Amino acid sequence: MKKFALILGITGLASMAILSAQQVEKRVAKLEKRVDRVEDRVSTIEESGGGMAGDNARDNLKVQPLKVTLISRKQTAKAGRVGLDLVLTFKNLTNYDLNGFSGRLVFKPEGGDIYTRKIAYSHLVESGDTAQIALTLSVDDTKSYLKFVKAKSIKVVFVDQKLF
Repeated sequence: MKKFALILGITGLASMAILSAQQVEKRVAKLEKRVDRVEDRVSTIEESGGGMAGDNARDNLKVQPLKVTLISRKQTAKAGRVGLDLVLTFKNLTNYDLNGFSGRLVFKPEGGDIYTRKIAYSHLVESGDTAQIALTLSVDDTKSYLKFVKAKSIKVVFVDQKLF
């Protein structure tokens, strides 16, 4: 009787092992089908020009009508406050004259914090022409100010542009 129970137990374990091996094979087959479908979709997208990827994504980006460039910066002290005098140029990239503009300047010094400032300009800027604006930045946080002063390069972007 013990031999019969032992043989039954061994055959039961063997059948479970066979059953689990079949389940693994089924699962692997399903995963291979999924991978094939994904590869087909990727190749279809690549053949059609990439959808929103690559050059098409760059073409779909909205072109900003004004381009800002940082010309110079100089540390100053006025009325007991320390600040940076910045000279910026705004180039009109549109085909028409502007009577003014407003928006937000975003400054990102190398290795420092992002600083934003609202700006409005109400003078004529002809098509393809530039407007030069001088402004002073003063930051209350000394640590971020020093990073701003020490930065070798500062990136400036003009966002939320409104033209009039």
